[in-house]
Amino acid sequence: LLHREGMIRLRTESNGPWHPAGDFMPFAARLKLVAPLDLEVAKLALEALQRENGHLAINLTPDTVASPESRQRLVKLLAAHPAICDRLWIEVPEHGTVIHFDAFQELVRGLKALGCRIGIENFGRQLAAADKLAALGVDYVKIDGQFVRDIDSNEGNREFLAGLCRMAHN
Repeated sequence: LLHREGMIRLRTESNGPWHPAGDFMPFAARLKLVAPLDLEVAKLALEALQRENGHLAINLTPDTVASPESRQRLVKLLAAHPAICDRLWIEVPEHGTVIHFDAFQELVRGLKALGCRIGIENFGRQLAAADKLAALGVDYVKIDGQFVRDIDSNEGNREFLAGLCRMAHN
């Protein structure tokens, strides 16, 4: 186990069911609350890392990457907890890294200086930008599920994945 992954859930009633992020993030996006939610998730992750051993990964949205204010708030929050930053893994979806490349590059520099590990999830959909992403020095990539699904029976995906892994390792 490399890390646990922090999942955000929301309860709308005191004893009601927990709703996954996919249910409420579209509303948060329309209300421009996604970046503040990311910051709250980071706070919860820090609290969990203070209580528990191990490594924890959280996801940031492209909104946080794009916003200079949100990036500054995140780095400032994490800088106040230097003893645990090396156990925090931060993931950004590939499309967010591509459309906000310069901002993502700045965020990577700030977070890596604190000891955080940086990853790109859903990697492989935008191969045209892969050479730029390789120069960032991210710690890991999570290959998009469409390339690993049915890998045992899909020779094309196996070949593609082998090439993608070679490229990522290089």
